[in-house]
Amino acid sequence: MLREFAAVSGPYCYRCAHDCTDGCANCGQEYAAEVERAISLSGGKTCAVILEPVSGATLGAVVPPPGYLRKVSEICKRHDILLIADEVMSGMGRTGKNFAVEHWGVTPDVMVTAKGLSSGYSPLGAVIMSRKIVEAISSGTGAFIHGFTYSSHPISLAAGRAVLRYILEHRLVEAADSDRPGSMASQLREKLAFIRELPSVGDVRGIGLLWAVEFVADRATKAPYPAPMNFCGKVAEAAQQRGLLVYPVQGCVDGNSGDHILIAPPAVISEEQVSWALEQLAAAIVEASFGA
Repeated sequence: MLREFAAVSGPYCYRCAHDCTDGCANCGQEYAAEVERAISLSGGKTCAVILEPVSGATLGAVVPPPGYLRKVSEICKRHDILLIADEVMSGMGRTGKNFAVEHWGVTPDVMVTAKGLSSGYSPLGAVIMSRKIVEAISSGTGAFIHGFTYSSHPISLAAGRAVLRYILEHRLVEAADSDRPGSMASQLREKLAFIRELPSVGDVRGIGLLWAVEFVADRATKAPYPAPMNFCGKVAEAAQQRGLLVYPVQGCVDGNSGDHILIAPPAVISEEQVSWALEQLAAAIVEASFGA
């Protein structure tokens, strides 16, 4: 429904196109420079930059390099264009903050969120706008035609209110903070360490309770498995047979090849469940590797 628009490379440190010998600090600036070049090439016709602060399913829980989001925010402000953050998957506490952008001290003009807003009990999404956007509308026509058939659906809104209340009362955002000692997220991060040692695992990345495991046919060259093999699907099937559900995705390397699974447990998960889940996942990866 949108016109054709420019796209830029997303930061992807495991397969970085830039020099990552400095802990990815430099590549963050290089990727941000791509945004500025795209804006310049548009001839003043860019109205917004849309990004995922932490990538969702498509690329698999990639955390941006240091300084990247802050630099993109500065670029948007300098060119007087909007920064829109897609927090559909990363928002509502999933990464250990209410919204992922908070990890990097960035305030977008618009945020979209869903998923965790009602925890899937009923479909619910939200658009959150800065005062700047609200005032632009109210000082103009004052009209914002955005109604949909199920807007303000009472059951979805009731589910959302109940979920937000539960998150607050049970401090689930803190449970999802992987930097908080003893939290479920920190335990998940620590226990993922042995998954990294499996021969078919190239990368384990993520933050909070949003992680991904990327598989490779060769760890030295980072060569992916052939797409027709559907290696991530084999892992997911083997995991399901053990009672564990994971999210298999292909295409992280070039849109076609590249296998990973997404790991996104609920914040109410227990330490015992984390240990059990990762044991089943390791066994599933080993099983899939033997058949590869």
